[in-house]
Amino acid sequence: MRGLFLTIIATLTTLTLFAQSHPALQGKVVDTSGNAIEYATVVVTDQSNNTIASASVNQGSFSIAHIPQGEYYVSILLVGYHPYESEITRLGAQSVNLGTITFHEVENQLKQITVTGEKNRIVYKLDRKTINASSSLSAVGGTAIDVLSSTPSIRIDADGGVSFRGSTGFLVYVDGKQSALEGAQALAQIPAASIEDIEIITTPSARYRTDGDAGIINIKTKRTDEQGFSGMVNMAGSTVGAWNTDLMLSYKKGASRWYIGGTGIEDRGKSDFYQTKTTIVDDFTTTSIADGSRNRNNASYIGKLGWELALDKHSLQVELQSGMTKNARGGDMLYDEHRMQGTNILNDNTYDSHDRYSNEKQLAQIATDYTWKVNERGDIFSITGRLRYDWYALEYTESNMFETSGQRYEGTRGYESEHHWDFDGTANYALHYAPSGSADIGYQYTSYSEHGDYNIKYWDRQQHDFMWQDDLYAPFFYRRQIHSAYVMLNHRFGNLELDAGVRTDHTIDEMTIEIEDASRYIKRTELFPSAHMAYNNGNDTYSAGYSYRTSRPGIWQLEPYITYEDYYTKMTGNPDIKPEYIHSAEIGYRRRIAEKHSLALTAFYRHRRGVRERVRVAYEPGVTLDSLINAGVDRTMGIELNSTIKTCRWWDMTINGSLFRYDFNAKYEGCSDNTNTSYMFSMINNFTLGSNTLLQVDAFAVGPTVLTQGREEAYCYFDVALRQQLFNKRLSLSLVAHDIFRTARYDNYRKSPTLISTTHVKPKYPNIVLSLSYAFNTKHKAHTGAATKGAIFDGKDF
Repeated sequence: MRGLFLTIIATLTTLTLFAQSHPALQGKVVDTSGNAIEYATVVVTDQSNNTIASASVNQGSFSIAHIPQGEYYVSILLVGYHPYESEITRLGAQSVNLGTITFHEVENQLKQITVTGEKNRIVYKLDRKTINASSSLSAVGGTAIDVLSSTPSIRIDADGGVSFRGSTGFLVYVDGKQSALEGAQALAQIPAASIEDIEIITTPSARYRTDGDAGIINIKTKRTDEQGFSGMVNMAGSTVGAWNTDLMLSYKKGASRWYIGGTGIEDRGKSDFYQTKTTIVDDFTTTSIADGSRNRNNASYIGKLGWELALDKHSLQVELQSGMTKNARGGDMLYDEHRMQGTNILNDNTYDSHDRYSNEKQLAQIATDYTWKVNERGDIFSITGRLRYDWYALEYTESNMFETSGQRYEGTRGYESEHHWDFDGTANYALHYAPSGSADIGYQYTSYSEHGDYNIKYWDRQQHDFMWQDDLYAPFFYRRQIHSAYVMLNHRFGNLELDAGVRTDHTIDEMTIEIEDASRYIKRTELFPSAHMAYNNGNDTYSAGYSYRTSRPGIWQLEPYITYEDYYTKMTGNPDIKPEYIHSAEIGYRRRIAEKHSLALTAFYRHRRGVRERVRVAYEPGVTLDSLINAGVDRTMGIELNSTIKTCRWWDMTINGSLFRYDFNAKYEGCSDNTNTSYMFSMINNFTLGSNTLLQVDAFAVGPTVLTQGREEAYCYFDVALRQQLFNKRLSLSLVAHDIFRTARYDNYRKSPTLISTTHVKPKYPNIVLSLSYAFNTKHKAHTGAATKGAIFDGKDF
């Protein structure tokens, strides 16, 4: 470690001396709202109009080294904006800083159709891709999941779960800070109308937390920076009963800004459900047929209050959030059960089944962000902190089984009551050792703890009542602490940009639970490197990235007691489950064509060790148990395509696709080796019908995928959306129809030595969404804002 530190210091010193020996030009480029401009071209010419040097604007900044001393003009160009040209500029022995340059959008009138320079749907950066939320009209009235649904390699599963390149392990940030919620749950609670952009960081650098094998999804919310009062409100509802609304008000005076807002959302869905399941336990063979419906209602009501102060060298933000979330699901169906022992038929019965699940939390979170610009060179010291407390959390499961006469046959009631504490804090120093180079050195501490207990009671047929199972009562305490240190280097050599870094994590896991041999105390110290490069020569960009990460099991995956999804489906955790370790790499090529079209290709590879999967085994006659295991090793490799085509002045087309191969090598009995080639495809067509009217027609195809015990089949669906803007585009009305041809369906097949099951799920119809958005005293932006996903199948995990 000492050798690594000395090497870094020597590298910084060398780069500093090297950079100081050459004159350089630098500056910043923003739009009229102060947002950083991306990918503008900076050109330095002499007085004879000869090009001396060029560079691209990255994250709102540019720098050019190795320019001979002399007098030059500096031009900055970007399609959709008025070009910038400097006065004659003298470059000498010292670096020249042009300061902040403001770009102004160009507006063209073409036969009464206004073209306002819409942002590209997907913008690629050194280590991430940025999705413009307003470009997905079919997401209107929905959530972040809807915005992501048409992104290459993003798959939305039957219960609204999100996977990227085949993995569900990702971190969710909101405006650069970790979300109060986790994973798909966090995405499902953020209305699309409040989102400006979504960043997908596929190979995160060492400055980020290492959890999440698929990377990081950062939601950048809309904000207003106008002086005085400003705000926006969005509302949406659907024919399946889903709705959401959000409100944001702000007041800015000088350098100080106050804001208050709130979000309410109920993401409802309902699907037809049919399943055949055969279990073999000893010499008992049981076949059950379930026919009915499953439903969900994921609700949240969150309010926030914040204050920002932006001075020349200091900035501070403090934000408080509080509210409640409740994720609920259930099923109502008839079970036909046929049971045999050997060749003897034991029974043929029909049961009426009703199951319910809910996970309710009441929480509060405070987050702070302080930044200090240390010197004119641009060094920045920053401290961020976040503390969340869930003072009430209850996970409840209920299963009910009745005979056709109405007499109760079986039933359970499970209660897991908890209190959560969650904290993370980061201190970072960004050293700008040269106009084109910087280093980040930081420390991060994260802690998560919860304590609570688990109770369950069973229906007693003799007592005709539910009886507590005292032998299954399980109080528990869990805490995870991670101490992290990292160093990152970033340097631009003309058109080539490089970054590299390393992070060390010291993890302490402690679980105390009153179940025999289930308590654990584990320490791990691990290194996680990363590296990225990008080369831009104007119209063409080449990139590559690598990241080594881990996916640590959460407390709910460690808990060893049994819970019920319904009478025939039980679940349990595994206190000995190990983390996954993931190598991720990708290379990319992007090209702008004739200033109207674009093409992006990304080839990716991921190797995952210790694949964590739920396997289903026969537990009792007719009953299965889902348990968590480290199933084996997998490899995923593939290619992604993103292309934008301006077919004519009123028709824009975006084509996204991915083709990938998945290989799984089983290391656990009951799982088998598996190989699959799959695909995803989407075509998004935007038709400009008038200056304020837009029609969008989308087509989606999702290929088959393999599981450790089976397979999910392919499906496709089509969405249509219409948006009308009124009152100088301050008011937007949108109408979306999902899966208009009713082609979306979920088909799953599982097979093991003791289990054979088939599951078919199809969403209820129709699913039509109406959305309204209004903004005042804020920059005119295309508002998004479907109250349900395009194709969500409730109940696929049963």
